[in-house]
Amino acid sequence: MSVAESVENRLGGRAIGPWELWLIRLLWLALPLVVGPTLGQVLDGATQSTATIIEIAAWGFWFAGLLAALVPHPVSLTALRVLAPAVAGAAVLSLLASTRSTSVAVSVIYGLVLTILVLLPSIGDAMVNGSAYGSERRMALRTPGPTLFGPLQLAWLAIFGGLIGWAIALLADQPVLAAGLAVVGAGLAWLGWRVLHQLARRWVVFVPAGFVLHDLMQLRDPVLIPRTSVSSLGPSPIEEQDDLLDLSAGSLGLALEVETRHPIGFDHRQGGDIATVDTANIRFTPTLPGGVLTEARIRGLRIGEPDREAATADGDG
Repeated sequence: MSVAESVENRLGGRAIGPWELWLIRLLWLALPLVVGPTLGQVLDGATQSTATIIEIAAWGFWFAGLLAALVPHPVSLTALRVLAPAVAGAAVLSLLASTRSTSVAVSVIYGLVLTILVLLPSIGDAMVNGSAYGSERRMALRTPGPTLFGPLQLAWLAIFGGLIGWAIALLADQPVLAAGLAVVGAGLAWLGWRVLHQLARRWVVFVPAGFVLHDLMQLRDPVLIPRTSVSSLGPSPIEEQDDLLDLSAGSLGLALEVETRHPIGFDHRQGGDIATVDTANIRFTPTLPGGVLTEARIRGLRIGEPDREAATADGDG
């Protein structure tokens, strides 16, 4: 059995896990019952008008999360990956504010469980494919490695601070400051959202003509790799090669490599510049490599380890 077949057999059956998505929906539906007591403790002592405003905002956030869980789409993926950690984050702030109780601890744990679920590769894959149409099959790409520690957290904190900063000021009986923070926070949340949503719009798209690499963080335009030009698709060898176009962006996890019979042109982003690269070897990192190989086999693409020497000879010929 080849390496590609081994990866496909081990991971191919995990292309989409609908039960995880339904679990998120059920947990989000029950969220008011779990975090309601915590919110009540936070609002204890607040004026009636302040409590009403914050409760309306909380119901609005809950409804947005429920809608996102019910409607698979890249926008929904970004929304869930912002709102689920916010549940745990808000509960942690309650602990720091000396609102210590069993309900607050349960809220923290509940938020952490939701966060773990929405970060699962199967959830990202299901959400990304929600925007597909016709015979398309969209499969998510992994988050670039350099963004995992620092940029990702800063973008989320910008959104989180923008969403709750005004509420904290309102609870402190500072309505003017709350109004100012609401305006500034809206801008911060929008900037943070744009950064995070770019990560949810990176995918491989299988179409009848082949498959498309859609990664506008690294490519100026999506690029179609025709099915008839694919000589192999499988796990990428560790060794590097001069004509290899690495679109894995330092992602953690198994990378795949597609080898084509003839070079294909890519407008590759390199810093602030765009360079046109012609190559027959392209590396990329899907969140579910086994699922990608399974889908590729179903659609008639040749699965196997890249034979770079043969590809180079074909390209030279």
